[in-house]
Amino acid sequence: MKKGIIVILNGVSSSGKSTLAKIIQDRSAFPFYRLDIDDFILMAPEQFNDYDNKDFSVQYKFASKFFHVVKLYSDLGFDLIVPYMFFKNSESLLEFKELLCGYPLLIVNICCPVGELQRRENVRGNRKIGSAAEQLKLLETEFADSIAVNNYEKTNENCADIIISEAVKMKRELK
Repeated sequence: MKKGIIVILNGVSSSGKSTLAKIIQDRSAFPFYRLDIDDFILMAPEQFNDYDNKDFSVQYKFASKFFHVVKLYSDLGFDLIVPYMFFKNSESLLEFKELLCGYPLLIVNICCPVGELQRRENVRGNRKIGSAAEQLKLLETEFADSIAVNNYEKTNENCADIIISEAVKMKRELK
């Protein structure tokens, strides 16, 4: 069976990954299935999170298998759009590289100026102001064959069209 393509939207909190993923789904001529790590994390039973001691080990243990699920759906032929944030030298980055080596993969780095990230954090109201700027220092953006889109300089629709165009090229190459 032909593997489904995997488009990773790599960016910090408030960079617009989830919004862009939804727009890509709406604009694409073929179905993209969104697998979002945020939804995956929320699958863990809430009563096992220890907020007082900041212990989310149950949540993270489950979420650490996220890329196994991505791999499975690609193996089943589903084209995926995956909002994610890769931190330099993290276990998830290493596991991702190992598991998905040789898979039809497009990594899209989502770029946005710090001032705009902070404005978005403020508008959302559910993020600590400045957390995206801190995450930028840790974000891994060095990937072979990756592309970058800037959803501050271009509209989300323009960015989606760029990403869809690259995905279409990948699909043609796989035939």
